[in-house]
Amino acid sequence: MNKALLALPALFTVWTLASCAPTYAPYSVRPDADLSCSDIRSELARARSASSEAAGNRGLSAQNVAWAVFFLPGILANEYTNDQVQRKATERIGTLNRLYTAKRC
Repeated sequence: MNKALLALPALFTVWTLASCAPTYAPYSVRPDADLSCSDIRSELARARSASSEAAGNRGLSAQNVAWAVFFLPGILANEYTNDQVQRKATERIGTLNRLYTAKRC
């Protein structure tokens, strides 16, 4: 019973730090073919923002230092999450740039 109570603060900390990881859903509300030029520009800005946020959270970042203090394997999860966000954002930026060119914006 006492061990379970001691684990609660650690679990809460892990949950709190995990909620700080960036997320990126690479899809817009409408299909890509229906996006206007201004919609494409705003989607590009959103993807670039997510990518730069994820890049800032990699390496020797405040999040990784906090993970090192509270839960060492959390660093690996944080790096993986940020890598996935950057990968999705980069793919989306490429798709949107092709669409932007095809629509002659």
